[in-house]
Amino acid sequence: MNNVLRTEQPLTNDQLRRIAPSVFATQPWHQMSDKYAFIPTIDVVEKMRAEGFEPVEVQQARTRIAGKGDFTKHLLRFRDLRNGDLPAVRSLGQIFTELLLTNSHDGASAYKLHSGLFRAVCLNGMVVADGLVEHVSVRHTGDPGDVIDATYEVVDQMPKVLESVERFSQLRLTAPQEQAFATAALQLRYDEGEAPITPAQVVTRRRTADMEPTLWNTFNAAQENLTQGGTRYRSENGRRSRTRAVQGISENTRLNKALWTLAEEMHRLAQ
Repeated sequence: MNNVLRTEQPLTNDQLRRIAPSVFATQPWHQMSDKYAFIPTIDVVEKMRAEGFEPVEVQQARTRIAGKGDFTKHLLRFRDLRNGDLPAVRSLGQIFTELLLTNSHDGASAYKLHSGLFRAVCLNGMVVADGLVEHVSVRHTGDPGDVIDATYEVVDQMPKVLESVERFSQLRLTAPQEQAFATAALQLRYDEGEAPITPAQVVTRRRTADMEPTLWNTFNAAQENLTQGGTRYRSENGRRSRTRAVQGISENTRLNKALWTLAEEMHRLAQ
């Protein structure tokens, strides 16, 4: 489980520190080798702010190892405020482009930047698959400027992400196509035979605005139901229960990327 905080206003350093103290680490985990070039994440955050990218979400992984909590993997989502806080896509609701930065100071992760989307209507934080826009990984070289350079590599490719959103929204799926998408999506989340819910529940809409059977709406329903949890089901002993949210940083990113790849593949096959 992870600590996480999201706001619609830029997060302050006090808020970041409360949720993710590892962002403010002043040295790496003591077991790191001398070859590890330490870059405090807060130095990168400040450079991102100076460039017009503000953190709006922060998350940190927990650990059972005593004393390691200040060095574990953390994730920050940045909103591009260089031109004000304007949605990138308005025709489909308030959709914002964001940058996801992950890092750790225990050797578990290099600096990694991913492109992402945030759909305000359902508080879905989506991550775009590597197949569309490659993530950029930055080794710990000791220069925060390398991360800023990587930021612009990702930003420059954002139009491709928005083009995919438009393509997904214009493709209507047949009932068998939506069933196929749901079945494949379920297998991305659960091992074979262990899914507590049905494919139909995977693509069940939570709001009337998403009822039209477009690929975009189907993708959003699956992404929300599988990552955020809350879907009702009965366990083998008959007890009523709800699916759990995917809270791990790595697993949430993996599932989001896999779902986006699935949507891209469905668009290719269904045209």
